[in-house]
Amino acid sequence: MNYQEHYRQDALVFDYFDAGQLSPGELRRNRFIIDYCDIEPSMEIMDVGSGRGWFGLAASAKGAKVTALDLSEHNLKRIKELDPRIDTVLGDACQIPPGDRLYDLIVALEVLEHIPEPALALASLKLRLKPGGKLIITVPYKEVIRSSLCIHCNQLTPQNAHLHSFDTLSMTKLLAESGFRAIETRLFTHKLMTVLRFYELTAKLPYVIWYVLDRCLGLYNDKYHYLAVKASPE
Repeated sequence: MNYQEHYRQDALVFDYFDAGQLSPGELRRNRFIIDYCDIEPSMEIMDVGSGRGWFGLAASAKGAKVTALDLSEHNLKRIKELDPRIDTVLGDACQIPPGDRLYDLIVALEVLEHIPEPALALASLKLRLKPGGKLIITVPYKEVIRSSLCIHCNQLTPQNAHLHSFDTLSMTKLLAESGFRAIETRLFTHKLMTVLRFYELTAKLPYVIWYVLDRCLGLYNDKYHYLAVKASPE
């Protein structure tokens, strides 16, 4: 089974649209990403590997014109049911279906670590950005990828279907080799927040408290879960 078919099947087996599945940590993480993207009304945005569509739905609610791109017809149908204003495109980030529409912002949130050849995806995304457009990527930061033996094919299979581990240097290098310039990098979701259960303890407190705690912990070390990068084409 190739990775495209894997994600089509994954969407049928697991229901990612149940809001009750979101932990306090995920809700904080999502809020961080929305703020980081600086979404403006009427902005043309493509959400690549949209999955359960949380980003596109939030961006559309802010007045952006959103296109959701995903390998799963099921996911795209659910997104369209939740917000008919969102355009949906069935396709692969490495080979986006032809079209004349260009975008002010393209986001690939926790996508590149799943793709066998991330450089192919970046080359494809670059073609769909407007002059002056921005690309925002998030990936797990310095992830230790663990594998287990698949009981069906007897092959080592990476957990969470993650194929690549990135740090700031490797991500900015990949972007540069793909014709992008990294404008800004940001680490977020410090691991100590998980250990000390800060997500649960601050769940009912204003977002800014979580944000300040997360930034302050970075003064101690760089043990973060995620890396965000904002880039523009060279």
